[in-house]
Amino acid sequence: MRALIARISNTQIVIQEAFNYWDIRAILDVLNPLLLKHGYDPVFFFEGTPILGQGGFSVIIKLSKELSSSDKGFVKRMLQSNGLRVIEEDVK
Repeated sequence: MRALIARISNTQIVIQEAFNYWDIRAILDVLNPLLLKHGYDPVFFFEGTPILGQGGFSVIIKLSKELSSSDKGFVKRMLQSNGLRVIEEDVK
């Protein structure tokens, strides 16, 4: 799997630069149960193309409520431990 990028804001998570569907699926298989367990009710939007140099596949995960600071930190650590470069947005 190549280096994926995750952008985390208060109400959404964007996973970018996936080379194929399986890269995204591996991350979502870990992330989705966590979001559901904590009541975030994620909605997924898939976009992109696997053509090199075009940004690859991406998924936008919209959340039904804002991530708490502890959940945001946990999601960040979980994504980093799976090899993603994490960029935090909406940081005050």
